Amino acid sequence: MLNLKKIKFFNFLISHQQFKNSFDWAILILRVIPSFYMFYYHGLKKISNAASWEWLGKAAMSVVGIEFGFIFFGFLAALSEGVLVWLVFFGIFTRLSSLFIILTMFFASAYHLADGESAESALIYLTIYLVILILGPGKYSFDEKLLSTKQLET
Repeated sequence: MLNLKKIKFFNFLISHQQFKNSFDWAILILRVIPSFYMFYYHGLKKISNAASWEWLGKAAMSVVGIEFGFIFFGFLAALSEGVLVWLVFFGIFTRLSSLFIILTMFFASAYHLADGESAESALIYLTIYLVILILGPGKYSFDEKLLSTKQLET
């Protein structure tokens, strides 16, 4: 038979009381950790190697029938994974940056699926940045600080 202490502990574990005001911390974690990993494992080598932009653009765009502007599209992918992730990381222009990353991950997943590879990583990143796009950057972001400053001025 369960005693009262065990019941109270179990109720504490399943209740939301221990996570009061945790929404903004969760959004911060969701912005920071995936953005760092995307930059480190994907964006760094793309943004620092302009010679790869044509191949990158051709690989992704050919899958959807676009046969022009490969360097430009490769640059956009490198920009998304190498620079815009830092804007999301710090919460600057978070929703716009997330939108570009989502589009990049869409084309990356299409490329991997067409190549018979796993698109899991691209689809996970797509999902993370879709959630950030929907929920916004949260309280612990420069976007929030700038918005609250502008509201005080008016």
